[in-house]
Amino acid sequence: MKSDTTVTVDVRAIDIGYFSTKLTLGRKLSADSNSIATAIFPSLAPRIAAGHKRSAALSGKTDGCVVDVGGASYFVGQDVTLHSSGLEPREILADYSRTDKYKALLLGALHYIAEDSNAGHELVIRQLVLGLPMNTFAENRDALRELATGEHLLPDSRQPGAFRRVTVQKTTVIVQPQGALLNNGLQDRSLGDGWAVVVDAGGGTLDWYVAKGRQPNWNRSGAHPKSMLACANAVADRINPVWRDDFTIIERIDKAIRTKAESFQAGARTYEMAPYSKDIEDVLRESTTKLLSTVGSLDSVDRIIFTGGGAIVYYDYFRQQFPEYSAAMVIDTDPVYSNVRGFQLAGEMLLAAVR
Repeated sequence: MKSDTTVTVDVRAIDIGYFSTKLTLGRKLSADSNSIATAIFPSLAPRIAAGHKRSAALSGKTDGCVVDVGGASYFVGQDVTLHSSGLEPREILADYSRTDKYKALLLGALHYIAEDSNAGHELVIRQLVLGLPMNTFAENRDALRELATGEHLLPDSRQPGAFRRVTVQKTTVIVQPQGALLNNGLQDRSLGDGWAVVVDAGGGTLDWYVAKGRQPNWNRSGAHPKSMLACANAVADRINPVWRDDFTIIERIDKAIRTKAESFQAGARTYEMAPYSKDIEDVLRESTTKLLSTVGSLDSVDRIIFTGGGAIVYYDYFRQQFPEYSAAMVIDTDPVYSNVRGFQLAGEMLLAAVR
């Protein structure tokens, strides 16, 4: 397929989590700054029934696209809830990045990158940066790099039935909290060469990344497959275990936990959060215990940075449990996008080094 208008961009980054998929759209001039633009959409990828035409799936100009993975069609994007059955299990899998759902979300992110770039029939990305949790990085890094690198055919929103080619020339995969450390380190020069621990409270995993300056200490870094999703599931299990597969209710519970709301609604009922505080705390205690067993003493740590969607939850828990270290604790200024912004910065440095 010959491209009539090919657009080439230098660096883009994608961070695919269990709750949401974040991506960068390059740098945008705003006033006197040249900041990294970002976008986000839910990490849901419902299958489109066999024989369901793309035109029907996209009727009403819903925000998103239909992508093909493994012989099946999936809808991904901002308006994914309009195509969902309502029951979308979010299982914490060690091989999450190898699943068809993950690839569908990756293609969805590339779709938004191509749309933003105003690419014609072809977009070329010189350097793409992706992230993986600490506990699945070693075994899945190479497979993810291979999955993302090369050519991808995506629906062309300008012409129904037409396709746009997205070519990724090089892919780099780093551990997710490394992005947050890089993003914070470049913004906060006071970090210097001191010891820092990034506590990344994501949906599926709690990751912790220990570094001296920019040099990681892998022996003290790690992850545990219980974080914010496990907190929400713990509440759901006490009320109605079927809710585990209902992403709408799980997101309401998650929001109530993160915002310290007194209650949440499901159906016509209001549920108070207070009776389930111990269930939430049990999850926080378990994952924190795993973190401390790897990190060891916090006495030598100069900065503890809390990032990810659940940053405030773990920040509050740590301050309550370890008040002696509260002076070293900070919440990321942009916890939701910090990792993916750091991925973008890593890609820019890699490309600059090559040049």
